[in-house]
Amino acid sequence: MMSDERRQLISKRTRAAMATPEVRKKVSDRTKVGIAARKEWSCELAALRVVWRAACPEARRRFIDEIFEALCGDG
Repeated sequence: MMSDERRQLISKRTRAAMATPEVRKKVSDRTKVGIAARKEWSCELAALRVVWRAACPEARRRFIDEIFEALCGDG
């Protein structure tokens, strides 16, 4: 667990870094990009959630297995 002193130091450094206009603009710009991306994907994600909830546990398990096989390879 993090000490109170460490948390306060991190908080102080974060406030100092966020004080610059460049950092605030960068955070704001990236937030806007993230919000736009979420709007773009929201319908597709909603459709995936509906299908996921309708699928039986075995189909869900197999789907997850296939995703991990694609990411990690067979062995």
